[in-house]
Amino acid sequence: MVTGGWGFVGSHLAKRLIDLGAEVFILEKSSFGPAAILNKESLSRVKGIIIGDISEGQFVLDVFKNQNFEICFHLAAQPLVERGNQSPLLTFEVNIIGTVNILEAVRQGKLGGLVLASTTHVYGENKLPLMEEYSPKPSGPYETSKICAEMLAQTYAKHYGLPITIARFVNIYGPGDQNERIIPRTIKLLLKNQSPEVFNPRIVRDYLFIEDAIDGYLVLGEKIRGLAKQTFNIVYNFGTGKHYSAKALIEKIITLMDKTKIVPIMVDKPREQEVSSQYVSIEKAKTVLGWQPRYSLEKGLKKTIDWYAEQANIG
Repeated sequence: MVTGGWGFVGSHLAKRLIDLGAEVFILEKSSFGPAAILNKESLSRVKGIIIGDISEGQFVLDVFKNQNFEICFHLAAQPLVERGNQSPLLTFEVNIIGTVNILEAVRQGKLGGLVLASTTHVYGENKLPLMEEYSPKPSGPYETSKICAEMLAQTYAKHYGLPITIARFVNIYGPGDQNERIIPRTIKLLLKNQSPEVFNPRIVRDYLFIEDAIDGYLVLGEKIRGLAKQTFNIVYNFGTGKHYSAKALIEKIITLMDKTKIVPIMVDKPREQEVSSQYVSIEKAKTVLGWQPRYSLEKGLKKTIDWYAEQANIG
């Protein structure tokens, strides 16, 4: 089961699982349509598509009772920081109530495991690089909703002995992302020969290519039973171990796209309560899981730029 399988990351995960021969079910709130990554050929191999709201507890219980899922990758969420600021109640309903409904369905259904998608945003302002043992310091509704979901998962893992792991990802980018995050927004503007805006040139982040993120999900799924025996050890950071300012990132994209005549607009207007620098240690994932990123920023950006260029030509 992949919840949120229409989304950017969820669609990549579902496609990889399908390609590996898994029987994949997708749970989504809307039948509006999948992300571009799940093409007709991939969709034809999806075992089942279930439409409904994860914040409705009985619906979720019924879904899990009616199917014999082996493992659940829980990615369904309200994933945007700014939307969380604008709609905190919706964010809490989806990310907290929705997650506890999934956890209870996993408990009652006796699944083989649950991999919970989280974010390094939960760390807030902390000593760098961010490490799993740090106490979270969420700074807004989105970040708070995600750490609440994590705490619920920790409770279910420890109290009920459920095989659960939690993946904290840095900013993920790659083909198929239709949100207005910094990388897709910049690429799409440059394809139109328009100047990208840099809202806070000095802000520092780590950026993980989508294929590396999916590798992280898969290794957690493969090793979840062994990892679950140590309920205190279920949180893992996933990133590159490197970090870049927003200004440096956009300049790199401009260079890779050969758009050096276009000058980015420096707004220098930080978002309210935005953490200035955020990047993680990935030593735990490397040591315990044997995972490490395969894509450099340049390699990942090239593949991402090619995808958006192709979509623009199709359009």
